[in-house]
Amino acid sequence: MWMLKRGNSFFPTVSLKRLQKLYTEEKNVKAKLRLLTAIHRKKGDSIDEITHILEKPRRTIHGWLQRFEQRGIKGVYDKKQPGRTPKLNKSQLKKLRRELLRGPAHVPGRIWTMRLASDHIKKEYGIQYKRHNIFRLLRLLGFSVQKPRQQHYKSDKKAQTIFKKKLDESQASTVVVGGRLRVWTNAQSTLRHTSQEVGH
Repeated sequence: MWMLKRGNSFFPTVSLKRLQKLYTEEKNVKAKLRLLTAIHRKKGDSIDEITHILEKPRRTIHGWLQRFEQRGIKGVYDKKQPGRTPKLNKSQLKKLRRELLRGPAHVPGRIWTMRLASDHIKKEYGIQYKRHNIFRLLRLLGFSVQKPRQQHYKSDKKAQTIFKKKLDESQASTVVVGGRLRVWTNAQSTLRHTSQEVGH
């Protein structure tokens, strides 16, 4: 198990000088450690010596050296895992994004919830996503979580619209008093400061 080449016979396709240069240029911490392991082995150090110098388990050092023998210089980096095949392909994702941008036609205010999005995907594409995966999918498609502002059940939308219109017409502006308080005021009016507000 522990019989690995050392010195010039270890990793014969790459010189010690090349390994040292790669070590100097490398930014990834794990990759640097692996290159350092290879440098020590190239110099003829035993696995026990390398284990002592790098303070890593013997099995880890052996595994790293074995990677170099099997994969060459690519052994410096971890193999990328292919990951799970996505449930929706690229064209389906584009189509879904367009549908989500249009909003749910049957919902007042046209706002998507996690449940509505999940039901829509299940109905249109025959795919069931868990809640956390729906969240990831929506983020991937460029959507963000929005918390709708609560409205009082007695609020008068007509009166609010009139108020907003009057506010726009009066050229209202935000004034900061004492660096903390924000006050809505007409741009033509004067604002009187109390002694407390100006710091006296």
